[in-house]
Amino acid sequence: MYKKWWLVGLCLCATSLQAETISLEYKGFYDRLKQVNKGNYQLVEIAFSVPMLPNCQIQSGSISSELNSTPLTYTAAQRLFIPFDDALKDQRALVNLQFEGKAEGCGIAMQVRAKQTLATYDKVRLAQIASEMDALLGAMQGFPMRYFKDPIAGLNFEFAQDQAVSVTLDGREQQVDSSFKLSTEQLNSLTSLQFSQAPTVLSPWVK
Repeated sequence: MYKKWWLVGLCLCATSLQAETISLEYKGFYDRLKQVNKGNYQLVEIAFSVPMLPNCQIQSGSISSELNSTPLTYTAAQRLFIPFDDALKDQRALVNLQFEGKAEGCGIAMQVRAKQTLATYDKVRLAQIASEMDALLGAMQGFPMRYFKDPIAGLNFEFAQDQAVSVTLDGREQQVDSSFKLSTEQLNSLTSLQFSQAPTVLSPWVK
């Protein structure tokens, strides 16, 4: 798995290894969302996603219990939007995903990321984002992600691969590819950061 994404230890309840539809216990998502809500993080969140693999293309999704079933919202990039709902946990709801392929090797990944990305940042906002990411990852130790004991190395900004992007760091401009990393040391010393376009994702840099 990519370092910026981590497989979530959710309980997979597929009817068979060849099934095109898999059902996952909602409680696994709920437990992780609860960590975010408990921390009252203002600038960061967790994102659930199905990797974009040939046999893992989502056709449809739903959240179901014995009482009702509602459509599951997801993006073209296969990010899943899971509600935080005590009732769904109590009803032992399931998150159901139907795939175009046989779903072999498919899984759910989780990423800590900024709620919003901007083209311009100041030192105060970047420091708060890094601090909240560090705290959230620390709170998730034992989920089972015990290797998050060390502080994050910095921040990772991701951009669309088909677009040229420039970054201006304290007045010094440079071109970047699909990602740009700032170390903790750079975050502590910078004054301003500006991109020619806002990144698509801002996530922790974990070495």
